[in-house]
Amino acid sequence: MPEDLIDPPEDEIWGYTIYGEEIQVGELDIRETVDGYLKPEEFDRYMMDNSTKVDTEERLNDYTE
Repeated sequence: MPEDLIDPPEDEIWGYTIYGEEIQVGELDIRETVDGYLKPEEFDRYMMDNSTKVDTEERLNDYTE
């Protein structure tokens, strides 16, 4: 068999998440975001990295005055 038809062992890796984790072929629960792909255990980290704190007390006072 010609060498160009032999699959290298790296073919089991489908891709990488935005945090550099390998995604294996057939892995379930991978989510695509605007930034890239995430595994379920990375969801919380992604939310913390991409969220903004809001001062709800200040906003509440604007409407009650």
